[in-house]
Amino acid sequence: MKNSKDILAIDIGNTSAHCAYYSNRRLVKDFRIPTQNIRSEAIHALRRHISPDKKPAVLIASVVPAAGNFLRKKISSALKWPTLLIGRDLLVPIRNRYKKPRQVGADRLLSALAAFHRYRRELIVIDFGTAITFDTVSKKGEYLGGAIAPGIEISLDALFSRTALLPKVKLVHSGLAIGRDTVTSIRIGCSVGIGGLCDRIVHDIGKKLHSKPLVVATGGYAHFMSRYCKSIDKIDENLVIKGMLLTFQISRETA
Repeated sequence: MKNSKDILAIDIGNTSAHCAYYSNRRLVKDFRIPTQNIRSEAIHALRRHISPDKKPAVLIASVVPAAGNFLRKKISSALKWPTLLIGRDLLVPIRNRYKKPRQVGADRLLSALAAFHRYRRELIVIDFGTAITFDTVSKKGEYLGGAIAPGIEISLDALFSRTALLPKVKLVHSGLAIGRDTVTSIRIGCSVGIGGLCDRIVHDIGKKLHSKPLVVATGGYAHFMSRYCKSIDKIDENLVIKGMLLTFQISRETA
């Protein structure tokens, strides 16, 4: 695995597993598998997307422990590819100052690592995933902690499932501040409203640090929310994957 030129990074989130296949540091394949279908579809999908004559080193990061453990064992046994689970086989090389370090998801540490490696300054990573996470990194590159809020899809689904009259809505830009119908009103609340939440948390973190950290947005809704979260300075949708590759690189250099 140490000298492998082919790397498959799999970032398992609550909704989907993002698979990124690299050869000689170049992205060759990029695809997703629904997290709920990992047990039934993952091996078939990997065989379909990756040539049978390849034997990549596999890196897995998972916020769903059962899915990560299953895939680690299944890839090793079914495909015979060397597989490492980040957090178990590989530790993210960042100083973690959480009171209970094991409570921090590997994805949050990986994003923090990748962002600091890229910008080398005090920063906040906002990950617009199933949940919206805010992760603060010190000017020394230490992971300080952050905040967690309901994600956009969670908010939309909750309004639909927990109320009698509100419809299921797909989020698109409304360009309005006052909704004249229910669908538009929901869209405003879950875009402008969540943007305001993000700006307030960023403001309070900066006030606590007595500085103005760089704000880096990642995750599937990063570009969408950049219109509503005025604090965002940079966008990088694939910070977790980049953090996985960086963790693997550092582990090889220090082995």
